[in-house]
Amino acid sequence: MEIPKILESAIEKEIQKSKISELKEEAKSLSYRYMNQKRTGESFITNEQQAIVYSIIRMPATYAAVATALKHILELTEKEEKIKIETVLDVGAGTGAGSWAVRDLINFKQITCIEKDVNMRKVGMKLMNNDKILKETKWINIDIVKEKEDITGHADLVIASYMTNELKKEDRIKAIEKLIRATNEILLIIEPGTPEGHQIIKEIKKYCIKQSLYVLAPCVTQEECKLPSNDWCHSTCRIQRTKIHKILKDGDAPYEDEKFSYIAVSKEKVNLEKNMSRILRHPIIKSGFINMRLCTRDGIKNTTISKRDGELYKQAKKKHCGDIFKTMDVIS
Repeated sequence: MEIPKILESAIEKEIQKSKISELKEEAKSLSYRYMNQKRTGESFITNEQQAIVYSIIRMPATYAAVATALKHILELTEKEEKIKIETVLDVGAGTGAGSWAVRDLINFKQITCIEKDVNMRKVGMKLMNNDKILKETKWINIDIVKEKEDITGHADLVIASYMTNELKKEDRIKAIEKLIRATNEILLIIEPGTPEGHQIIKEIKKYCIKQSLYVLAPCVTQEECKLPSNDWCHSTCRIQRTKIHKILKDGDAPYEDEKFSYIAVSKEKVNLEKNMSRILRHPIIKSGFINMRLCTRDGIKNTTISKRDGELYKQAKKKHCGDIFKTMDVIS
């Protein structure tokens, strides 16, 4: 997967007057703060150059994570005529990576980005001004936790990517409540694919079920997560690195792998196929057979698919962590 060429060009345009050495130092400083500073809900970005650096080192991975999760959702809801996505709300939009992913996958009428950080918002708007579709995006400057009122307006699809993990635990549910009230159809929340990120998603799922929302993905049941406390679930995606990304991250590999945990819920019931399961870990491919760890309607199961299973084996060889796996067979 690659970020749109127009986005790559827009980012390059923003750094034309910057020194690479300064950008590299800013990238190191920013990465350190994200890795080591306590999450308080306050922004780690202090100036516009930092926001530009953020767009280089984090936008591609965020774009890929949102795009991958959206593909999963669209695959599950493509036959649901009652679910129609025309309006989108990107909350905690940063520099707009989630909205760029929506642009490439959904024929929408209106996108609104909510971002509290002035520098992130400025850079996001500059990047979108290069695109004839996204230049019409509406940007709103509010902090949804500190704002006493609900989010202004509603949308068919509400996205919050890599946002709730930055909030203090006591503020998280307040934010989730507002996101739910702003959702007409589908709410998508994405967090890092780490034990901590999965735990946040697990808590959000539990809360959404209590609010009578319908779980779309990645889970295949309407029950609380059955994974033990020492285990976690994540999806993966691969994004091609841009030239400037490789320079700032001192990376030689032409791509970056992003692990993320997510939950997608719907206000409308969607009839998911009964034979559907979700792959929890990368399938282990050996000579003549494949070992898979699956989330099924009957709980977490380990299964082995062999060459003797024919088409099922061919299907399994093409699958990755986080993908849907369908079979009419009983998995044991």
